[in-house]
Amino acid sequence: MKITKFVLSILSLFLFIGCTEESGDKYVSKEEVKDQILLDIAVPIAPEENRIITYSNKRSAYFQTQSHVLNNELYNWFDGWNIGQKRLFADYALSIDGKPFDRKNAEVIAYPHFLQRKTDVALERVVLFDDQDVIYVSLDHVLGNETKLELKGEQIKLKNIDANAAYYVSTESPDYILAVAPSHTEKIAKDGTAKVTTNTRGGFYITYAKTADKALALVKEARINHGKWLKERSDRMTQLITENTAIKTEDPHFDKALMWLELTMDEMVTHQRGYGIYAGIPWFNEYWGRDTFISLPGGTLVLGETEVAKKILLSFSKVQDKKSGSKYYGRIPNIVKMESLNYHTTDGTPRFIFELLDYIQYSGDKSLIKEVYPTVKRSIDGALKNWVNKKGYLTHEDADTWMDARREGDHAPYSPRGSYANDIQALWFKQLNAAIYFAKETNHITDMKRWQKIANKVQDNFNKDFFDTEHAYMADRIDHDDQPDFQFRPNQLFAMDFMTDDVEKMKLTREIWEHLVYPWGVASLSQEDPNFHPYHLAWEHYHKDAAYHNGTIWQWNNGYAMQRMIESGQRDIAFQLFENMNTQSLDMGAVGSMNENADAFPQPGKDYPNLTGTYMQAWSNGEQLRVWYQYFLGIRPNAIENKVVLAPRIPSKLNNISYQEKIINAHIKGTYSIKDGVEKYTYIMDGKDVDLEFHHELFAAVTMPVKSGERLEITRNQKELTLTVFSIEGKQRELKKEHLDTKMAERMSTSAEIFAGTQFCKPSMDREYECMKQTFQKK
Repeated sequence: MKITKFVLSILSLFLFIGCTEESGDKYVSKEEVKDQILLDIAVPIAPEENRIITYSNKRSAYFQTQSHVLNNELYNWFDGWNIGQKRLFADYALSIDGKPFDRKNAEVIAYPHFLQRKTDVALERVVLFDDQDVIYVSLDHVLGNETKLELKGEQIKLKNIDANAAYYVSTESPDYILAVAPSHTEKIAKDGTAKVTTNTRGGFYITYAKTADKALALVKEARINHGKWLKERSDRMTQLITENTAIKTEDPHFDKALMWLELTMDEMVTHQRGYGIYAGIPWFNEYWGRDTFISLPGGTLVLGETEVAKKILLSFSKVQDKKSGSKYYGRIPNIVKMESLNYHTTDGTPRFIFELLDYIQYSGDKSLIKEVYPTVKRSIDGALKNWVNKKGYLTHEDADTWMDARREGDHAPYSPRGSYANDIQALWFKQLNAAIYFAKETNHITDMKRWQKIANKVQDNFNKDFFDTEHAYMADRIDHDDQPDFQFRPNQLFAMDFMTDDVEKMKLTREIWEHLVYPWGVASLSQEDPNFHPYHLAWEHYHKDAAYHNGTIWQWNNGYAMQRMIESGQRDIAFQLFENMNTQSLDMGAVGSMNENADAFPQPGKDYPNLTGTYMQAWSNGEQLRVWYQYFLGIRPNAIENKVVLAPRIPSKLNNISYQEKIINAHIKGTYSIKDGVEKYTYIMDGKDVDLEFHHELFAAVTMPVKSGERLEITRNQKELTLTVFSIEGKQRELKKEHLDTKMAERMSTSAEIFAGTQFCKPSMDREYECMKQTFQKK
């Protein structure tokens, strides 16, 4: 039965995009449909699931709805159409011959490019288009004569109806007009109803523009072009998951989850005020510097969208604080809203600077270096002038890291991390090293030498100041009294590159995993800490921001937790968390995306915690994708040296993989298989001559120069690694063999000993916390 419904949905899609002249079908025919992969990864939704689905127009609009009934109290403030950070309307109501369209009992399927609801009287589809302030509500197989669509919400008011459209005004955008007009005819009745066509088809366009005339003109444009627009949108999405990237394993659920994560991640890459990435939908439909540049690798670079990454970097460069007298001189904004900028964070600027370097490594575009050098220099000069102390550390205010929650009223930080935190020093060190590269490339030798001295000072001091003999982990910060604060937090994941002892790094990785990493994500504070809050939302006891960084799960930290575990030689432990997040994104919460947060503990009687925060969070998605491409597949391009580091760490659950990724303006195509203990890898760099540098955890690194289209084939048995380059014609051109590296084998043996029996952190449900004894009155 399910197969029959799925086939019917595909057949009806052909009707949807290419049957009537009025629908712009001259642009689309059945033979031209290229969105089969988008149809194949559909997610059916049962009424009892009632999941959130959101679509953006890739510019400044998104539409939030639920599959069946709008009843999510956590997010319903943003139900409906939101454009430029304004809520226009909360929902629309459909009726056929005066009877409401019964959503709550509909058969619902979420596709990446449209939402479909089917009842006994009609087949409804909801579509947004790239760069258009248009929603298309399509109706097919209508059993009735007249249809009507009314906008709903406390902020929306009907202004008037004429023969062309019904016109509405939103109180949040009173200078603009929304028009509702039928898709199949230019005439609408005085009560807003429209006739159904003879082939039982007839939907509506909802448009938004400065005037009624412009809104109506957009309706007319949509009538002509919607087939073309839909094709362009579906082609773009298809290209993202079949050309820019591609994945096929023996686990269809795994593949499907990754493709959805890529597509929902891409939804948040917009050009609302310049180019940027929404921090999260629905609450943070704006650009945050910190969030944008945490998300940039997974949201653009590993997805082959380097041109978009460049636009984002240049957009943020333009809004750098250039006022030499400002204490934020040289900073990249923390928040970019439609009408304001905020520079109140420390970590966004370092991340921006080293993402400039990441972009060049992925794109090979060194032309940007000279253009951005003044921006890079300001970022360092401003920090040195206002924030760097005598030890070379980048100091900051208590709430100027990503743990930025403050109390209402007195604005006291809930998680103070001044005057210098471990992750900020790691980011500052990376910023300095990126700046040193830019200075060298532009021949600013004095700057290069000066900055190198600061970088050396930070590196020399860190291990002395952030470790002691009493704790098995590093201090989270040095406080305002110059004392180390050993609250056990995940920020040390970012500072582990300062550590020089490989064994100690492994031991610390296990400590972090078993104290902070739950099956559902990384907690912001250890449950052993007296200030730990087991639930993000427990309004009867405390304000949610009190828990925000004091126990609440932050899924973006999963990326570095998995990376550190992989670097320690434990790919399978890391993959347990990766799989859990894929399942969460595909089968829980909003369709296809990862939440910002979760409770650390399940509620009493439950097996899984509540998902909280935004339901579609850019850095959560971005870090999941980054760690897959860079650390499980192990593809790390370095266009500066014209090489690609290949360090695959394929988990044992996956025995056969084929994949593709767009890097350095070319495509790397790879396969992996394992049979009878013999691993086999193949790589083809299609479109570029490059050095492929292969890293296996049991063998010394081997570099093999390959020309475009040539195949590098690698086999690994117990004691030998064989690398063979085959020409385009299939002839063997080069052969190398490597024998087992004793030291690397010993390292893996040490890793096995250190991580034997490693488990996720387990909630101590019987522990009492002071926060749970408090009472709080939510305002």
